[in-house]
Amino acid sequence: MTPIKQKSMDINRYCYAKLLLPTTFIRLLNVVVRIPIYLFVLLLPSYASAQPASGVEFGKSSLSNMPVILQDYIEEMHPPIDDNWADATESYFATMVHDFSTYIDHGLAKDEDEQQLENRSYLRLRTNFNYTHRGDFDSKGRVSVRVDLPHVEENWNLIFDTDPDDYDSLENKQRDLGGGRTTTSNEGAIGGVRLEGDQIKHWKTKFDIGIKIRWPIDPFVRTELQRVENVTDDWVTQFRQELFYYHSIGLGSLTELNFFYPVNDNHSTILSLNSSAQYLYEDYGWELLQQVVLADRINREHLMEYSVGIDIEPKASDEIGNYWLSATWRHKLYKNWLFLAITSQVDAPREYNYKANPGVLIEVEAFFSRNRKVDRLRRSIPAPTRTIN
Repeated sequence: MTPIKQKSMDINRYCYAKLLLPTTFIRLLNVVVRIPIYLFVLLLPSYASAQPASGVEFGKSSLSNMPVILQDYIEEMHPPIDDNWADATESYFATMVHDFSTYIDHGLAKDEDEQQLENRSYLRLRTNFNYTHRGDFDSKGRVSVRVDLPHVEENWNLIFDTDPDDYDSLENKQRDLGGGRTTTSNEGAIGGVRLEGDQIKHWKTKFDIGIKIRWPIDPFVRTELQRVENVTDDWVTQFRQELFYYHSIGLGSLTELNFFYPVNDNHSTILSLNSSAQYLYEDYGWELLQQVVLADRINREHLMEYSVGIDIEPKASDEIGNYWLSATWRHKLYKNWLFLAITSQVDAPREYNYKANPGVLIEVEAFFSRNRKVDRLRRSIPAPTRTIN
């Protein structure tokens, strides 16, 4: 047994005997102590010598000067990969987030004799470029990380988001515009834990708690309830209620009522009618939105979405905030991890006296995960949440 392992065992015995701390806390303490070491190992490629474009490798001279335990970590985390640079990029990031998540999960909850479970953690990168005739050019990036913890008894996950949209305008949320923040006081990344997948009778639930990564510390909490019911043989209704609270800003609420209808038998074309309302304590006001969306999955590589809607702010002197008509083309650029979306839109916002304001929005999204495969072009009708008693 190595001195490091022996010392770790001595610390654990002391805590059990003297302080009577729970096993989970001991594991959490061990993880917190080792995370800086693990991050150091992840960042070691920047010190390795440059290699040809055949994959992500480390310089042999650099490895020979490192301790054996670090060499084992590197060889395990960065196996040889394909010659294709796109596949090499996807493999590197997917492996990095998977190994980091697995390390945390095993440190917190996995017993030595327990079988390893599939880890479905992911990293998502989004970049938006927005241009309008009467406005300015704007760009925005966003990084989202979910750390899966399959060995934890409850369905807990670690979350990280560089650009949370809780206090964005309702229109930006529902149209997925990716910009136009209504307040600067909520800017900054957040980190926390999420409990999801639990069901209370016929309601699906989600609960987040964490902090905004800045000083002074800004704790937040979010909760969501969702219910889906079959209204008729064809129509499905979805009700969703979200509440969020940031210590520095205050309470916020988002309510949605959506109706879905399959236009054809294979559900490749779906019509949705969306009504939503948002209240932000900071603005002391409501925002309402009505939207009709038609999603048409042309084939495996292409999706078209058409949207028309109206945004209403009851508190304003002119209640109508904006009218819009848009068409979005979504394309699978490469396999199931790189996607492109181009939106052509015509708005008539209040700030321009309801004059037509044509524009274009371009979005590029990359999704990295070893075990979680996604299809960002897929549109589906949510399944009913009603359980059989």
